[in-house]
Order: sequence, then C-alpha cells, then structure tokens
Amino acid sequence: MKVETLEDVLFPGLDLVVQRAVILDDGMMIDASGCGPPGVCPQCHPAARIHSRYWRQIAGLPVGSRRLIVVLRVRRFFCDQDRCRRRTFVEQVAGLTEPRRRSSTAARSAMRVVAVELGGRPGARLCTKLRLYGRRTTILGQLTAPPVPARAPRILGIDESALRKGHTYGTVLVDIESSRPVDVLPDRETGTVAAWLQEHPGAEIIRRDRLMAFTKAIRQAAPDAPEVADRWHLLQNLSTAVEKTCRRHRECLRRPAASEIIPPSVTRETPLLDRIRRRHAEVNELAATGLSLNAIGRRLRLDRKTVRRYRNKGLAGLLASAQDRGHGLLDPFVEHVQHRFQAGCTSSMQLYREVLALGYTGGYHVVNRYVAAMRKGIAIPARALTPSPRDITSWIMRPEDTLSPLDIAQLATVRNACPEIASACDLAREFTDMLRHRRGHQLRDWIQKAELDGPDAIGIFADSIRQDLQAVTAGLTSSYSSGMVEGHVNRIKTIKRQMYGRASFALLRSHILLRS
Repeated sequence: MKVETLEDVLFPGLDLVVQRAVILDDGMMIDASGCGPPGVCPQCHPAARIHSRYWRQIAGLPVGSRRLIVVLRVRRFFCDQDRCRRRTFVEQVAGLTEPRRRSSTAARSAMRVVAVELGGRPGARLCTKLRLYGRRTTILGQLTAPPVPARAPRILGIDESALRKGHTYGTVLVDIESSRPVDVLPDRETGTVAAWLQEHPGAEIIRRDRLMAFTKAIRQAAPDAPEVADRWHLLQNLSTAVEKTCRRHRECLRRPAASEIIPPSVTRETPLLDRIRRRHAEVNELAATGLSLNAIGRRLRLDRKTVRRYRNKGLAGLLASAQDRGHGLLDPFVEHVQHRFQAGCTSSMQLYREVLALGYTGGYHVVNRYVAAMRKGIAIPARALTPSPRDITSWIMRPEDTLSPLDIAQLATVRNACPEIASACDLAREFTDMLRHRRGHQLRDWIQKAELDGPDAIGIFADSIRQDLQAVTAGLTSSYSSGMVEGHVNRIKTIKRQMYGRASFALLRSHILLRS
C-alpha cells in the first residue's frame, strides 16, 4: 500500500513542498515552499535568475473543523528582457495562489458559491461557522459578472425590470432557446438598448415588451430582425382595459330599485365628505401653481400618496369611495339590524355584538353610524351585493371552462345589467381565443370591431395594437413563448427582496448572471 505524504493529502498535484504542520488552538498552519519550474513573466518570457524570497500567508479551505493557513515561501525573479516594463515578478503556484490574493483558489471558489446563494452579511456568518476567512466585502468581491458573448442569441428576449420600483428601471436580455439571461442593462433607454444590439449582432428573432423605447432601438440597430410582441403583456394590457371598463360602469351594477331611491331632499352630508371636498380643492389649487407632490404634502401635512390621489382622481370618485367605505361590510347584516331596531333594540353596541356573532368583520363605528342614520330616518337601504371590478375582470379573462357555476351566473347578471361590460367581455374573449389558438390572421377584423363597437378603454387598446400591428400579429402566430423572460424578471424581484435590494447595479447584475 502506497504511503501518501502530507502534500498528496492537502495539495494534490501542486508544486509544493511542506516543511511542517503546526496545530493551533483554532486552526492549522502549514509551512510550505514552491518547487515548480522558474516563473514566467506575465508580460514576456520565462526567467531563471532569482531576485529574492519572501513569505505569503494564504487562507485555504478548512481541514476538519480547523482553519487552514498556508505560510508559503515564494521566489521573486528578475525579468531580463530590456523592453519589459517589469523588473521583477513573483512566482505563482498554479491551483493555489493568484496575484494580490490572500485566499487560495479553492477557498475563493467556495466563497463565490456562498456569495451567490446568500449575499454579504449572511454569507459572512456562514463562512465564520465553516472556518473560512471571509468578511462581507471580501465575499461580495468574488461576485464578478461573467463575460457577455460577442454575438447575441438567435432568439433574443427583451423586457424591463424595476431596479427601484417607480423610479429606476433596467433591461433584461434573455436567450429564449436556452432560457438563460445574457445581460442586464442599467436603464431602458432607446440609446442603451440600440448600442448593445449593435455591439452584439446575430439576433434573428427578437421577442420584446411593448415598450416603445425597445421598438425604436430594434428598428435602429437590428432592422432586419423580425419583432414579436410578448403575449403575456398583450393579455396584461387587455386585462387592464377590461378592468377600466368595469370601473367606469360599476354604477350600472349599483342602481337601486324604485323602493330604494332616496328623495333628493334627503341630505347625506357628513364631516368626512366635507373634508374630502376641502382637501380636493386645496390640493388642486396648489397643484395648479406648479408645486410638486412633496411640497404640497409638506404644506398640507399629507402623505405624498394621498396628495397624488387627490390630484389625479375626480371629486365624484373620491366621494363615492368615501360613501362606500365600511358600508359594504355591513350590507349582509343590514336586514337583521333593521329588524332588531324596529323590534325596539336601539343600542348600537348591542346590535354590534349581535352582528359580530353572525360573522361581521367591520368596526363598531360603521354600525353606530348606520343606527344613527336610522334614528334620523335617513338610513340608506342595503344595496344588492355587487362583485368588484377585479372579480369581473377575472371572470372575463379566464377560460370559461375554469369558472364555477356561481361565477358564470354572476357574470351573466353583470352582462345583463351593463351592455358596455357585455361588449368588453365579448371582445376580450374573442381576443384571448385568437391568442391561445394562434389566429393572428383574424387580428385586423378584431381591431376594426373593437374601434367601432367596443368601449373606450378597449378601443384605446385596439388602437395601440394597430400602431404595432406587425409585431402583435407575429406574437399571435409564433410558437415561441417569452414566459422564461417574465420568469427571470420575477427572479430578479426575489433576489432584491432577499439580499440585494440596496445593492449597486454592478453587484446586482453580477449576481443575476451568476445565478442563471
């Protein structure tokens, strides 16, 4: 049986000679020296003359449960080439050392894996437990992005991704055939994307988001590559148009019966409605002077999002939302409250306890406000429960065979109550049928029908398709899917939430490309 030396166990195949091994309290120190051939100058030829020797400390992979430090004696050589700008250089032990590195090649590979999976501080804590010499900055320093191929993939996917939602957006480029990210760009500007396409030619088909900047960039840098619109974004845009239609016509679903109509003489003014009118007037008056949202918020002591809502939303919509607030939770129990009130129970707290037992999930103030209205004789009868615009949109966009009998019945009620929503439903289902069965040749007829007979939001969607007709037609015909592009966009969101939300773009880009 062959007896293996310490070099064979710890450093197999390396040009090292181990002089001694010292066991310390929490580690192991190895004294070693290089024994390979004369070094090679990084800029010219091999050298033979030794200038000097010195010691380097290299952190290696742990041995058992002990840290490993290699105290390595290396040689410095003269470079005898007159034209070489280096006068001396240090030998490197292949597989163990690299210039200006204090960790071994194997240890840095382990730290790179830790950095990719965990990030900075969590990775540093794990390295401490694994007996690796790795601080947060050292670990993150191992994340270097791989080189980008000189040529673009044959089928290239382009989509935007939020680096900071609502503020900064980047561009993700994905190889559709291999489902791997190719590169990440710091913004979504036309010039940036066009420059990348010019530097990396070779894309034969480009599947893209419907952002106009991407369209312009492709036409500038790769005019011969056919564009294919992303089907997922087409469905998303259509869904948004359907939901807008449902919101605009939700009053059709709330029309009360003749017995429920409140006389015009009855007032429903409340302090809340007065405050909404006053704030709406103040915000729009200041916005007309050119003040920013933050400046208006500081002056009126309102949150920026509140200021934006008052500026962008009409007064009628704000008042309607305020009147609906909380009352919808009580609607299923209004009949019980009215019956008990007429029976002589006029205590708001008692009625609140009773509806809680029946499953009410709202607050006491909603019950108290309704009981006070009944005392004054101005209580509003409970409206029939109506589905939300989002629920209606879901029933319209989903395949009919996935809907429950209750969903089908509710959608039929909505269609009967509002012709505009019925028209949007028919047009949306016709479009999704074209998309799912790849019937792009029917798109022109659908656009004409939507622009002539469809609701306003659907007409706007159809007009946007007409402006991008060739790419959308290809999207409804081609078999290639850009689902993996959206998958990488979602993966970037996960990476940001886990550890890289505040990282620099270079670090985030390296992590995205290394984890592919």
